[in-house]
Order: sequence, then C-alpha cells, then structure tokens
Amino acid sequence: MFHMLKTDREEREDTIEIPLNTHTEIYEKYSGRVEKVQEGFAEIHLDIVKEMIADEQGLIHSGFIFSGASFAAVVAVNEKYGFVIGSVVNFLAPVRDDDTIIYKAYARQKIGRKRVVDVIGQVGEIKVFIGEFTVVVMEKHILNIKLDEITSSEFQIDEK
Repeated sequence: MFHMLKTDREEREDTIEIPLNTHTEIYEKYSGRVEKVQEGFAEIHLDIVKEMIADEQGLIHSGFIFSGASFAAVVAVNEKYGFVIGSVVNFLAPVRDDDTIIYKAYARQKIGRKRVVDVIGQVGEIKVFIGEFTVVVMEKHILNIKLDEITSSEFQIDEK
C-alpha cells in the first residue's frame, strides 16, 4: 500500500486540470467538494458538520470520513463509469465538528479494468486517514449490468 514516491505525487499535483467525468450528482455536504482534478490525481475537501456527529463527545462517524475518501478515489480515476469495488483503510486520528478534511488521491496502477488508488486525508498537518481503493471501470453504468456479470472473477479483488 502507498507505493508512489513523493516526487511522483508532486509532479501529478502540478499537471493540467481536467473536467470531472464521474459522480457528478454527488451530494457535496456528505462526500466533499472537488478542488482539483488532474490525470490520475484528485483533491477533495470535506467540511465536517454537526450532522456527522456520532456521540455526545462530538466524534465524527467514520462512514462520513470514508465517503470523502471513496469519492476522491473515483475522481482520481475520473472515468464516467468508475466505481469502488474494494478498499483497505485506516482511520488514524479523530475528526471533529468544524474540521475540514483534505483528501489527496493518486491513481498508481492499472490492471485491466481495475485501478488502484492511494488516498490520504489530512486535517491541517495531521493525517487522519489513509487508504488503498480498487476502482473498476465499466463500459456502462453498474446498475445496468446483470448481477452475474458483476460477480464474475473479473471484478473480484485479488487476495494478497
């Protein structure tokens, strides 16, 4: 996980921005807003709001944190019919109301229809999330594909 060199990441962040081709109807309040889209790279900002609080102490539910990271992964791939089919994630630090998580996603590997994407989420200088996502690129929308096609070996995550 996270095999990309820092210099590779910096080079991607300096390339030309491109239009968003995927997940264009997503609700930004719970998944984040697109700040930058480039070939193999995305930056998403998720503003934490009180509706995300999970307990009386003010802890933010991890599902919202995951949602922003998942969105960043598909935007880094930026294919119209790209969908997350797997992930390995770590939540590194708690997130609170009024924080903003900045996700940076780096597509680092292409295997057939699958793409492997590393995502890092930070609040200020503190890393709060890291993850590796597998995104599959389909020829048509996943809801227009028969279930037996989706469960074929082509769309399964390889065991490590």
